[in-house]
Amino acid sequence: MLTTKEFLEMYVCKAGETILRINDNEWEIQKHTVRTFKTLGNIFAVEQFDIHPDESILKLKLTPKSRRQTLKISETLIQKGLEKGWLIEEVRFKKDGRTAESSVYRMGPGLFHYEQNKLQKSQKEEAALKEQLNEEIERLANILPDAFIKCARAFQAESIDQEGWGKERVRKFTHFLIAFLRLRAQKNRMDYKEIGATYYREIGGSKAFDAYREPFIRRLEKWNGTPVQELGITSLGFITPVHFTGELTGQYSRYLIGAVHTTNDIAVAKDHYQTNAKTLWLVENRAILTRMATEEDFLAETGSFILGVDGQIGGAHRKLIQQLCANSSIEKVMIWVDYDRSGSVIAKDLVRLIGALPYRLIGHEENVFTTIEAYENWVHSISDAEQEMTLGGARNWRKWIQL
Repeated sequence: MLTTKEFLEMYVCKAGETILRINDNEWEIQKHTVRTFKTLGNIFAVEQFDIHPDESILKLKLTPKSRRQTLKISETLIQKGLEKGWLIEEVRFKKDGRTAESSVYRMGPGLFHYEQNKLQKSQKEEAALKEQLNEEIERLANILPDAFIKCARAFQAESIDQEGWGKERVRKFTHFLIAFLRLRAQKNRMDYKEIGATYYREIGGSKAFDAYREPFIRRLEKWNGTPVQELGITSLGFITPVHFTGELTGQYSRYLIGAVHTTNDIAVAKDHYQTNAKTLWLVENRAILTRMATEEDFLAETGSFILGVDGQIGGAHRKLIQQLCANSSIEKVMIWVDYDRSGSVIAKDLVRLIGALPYRLIGHEENVFTTIEAYENWVHSISDAEQEMTLGGARNWRKWIQL
């Protein structure tokens, strides 16, 4: 545990500065050179400190580098914080070494050690949680699909989340994964709410993961490349629609050119689809889909099938795209998304999904790209825009196919 002097030297003193205790709770900031000696400031910091700070002090969210001229707490609590070592007061002098130039409150050694202990405890709990997850993953390694297990192992091992999730969401997702895998080891089919209910085994447990249902399910589907029903979660309390236009044939259904059609994640999970289309259009926004659906001659003459991916790509969309690319007569894929960071992420994801098929990425400057790298470089050089600004018509669409 750092002493007060060590804490001040590490977090308050700047390069070349030293600290000297001049009375019970007062320290002097000094700077020595070969020819000069300067007093740069004073610090009020107690040597005997308490490591159990008041809740109001914790809410200030101070760090060792924080400097606050005022604190949104009472003067009484400020004085208590100084006396307990939760806070310190730093006064910096002007060049004359006597006149105060600035006065700030900072984190004290008591608060610092509380935060360090809290961090160490959190790290231990996180390590234990990761180990629990690893055990559950390995227990189902020969039961769940290889792609899913590979992604789960990568998640368990990574120190920084690849999806950019914050620590709290990652921690919650880790609990969710453990809960899901434990239940999956017992049964092949489950309701989403069973996962939390069987894990926590208390009133309200069934709702424990409700707030994160969409991102958690989307991540499972991304890992497996299929609707979550194929992992055994058969009921989510809602049905995800999949909108498209063009000719499509499955074991249980058949769709023809001439309208916007809708299937759903449950149907996609159970059925096997194929199309006679030659060009697969993957469009982010439904406005593009509905506009293209009105051009029946274009759809028929170019052999086009248009699928609306609706932003973040769900498991049903993933499986349908992979089926169409693997089991149909598709010769080229046209990818058309918004021109922003989110659209760029969706475009890259779609390129991975279609495998080795040739593809084109549509720009809004009458430009079409043949590689994701060139497209991303262009997107980063322009202002954000929506794909509807390039809507055009059948003549434009035909031209893009030929490029």
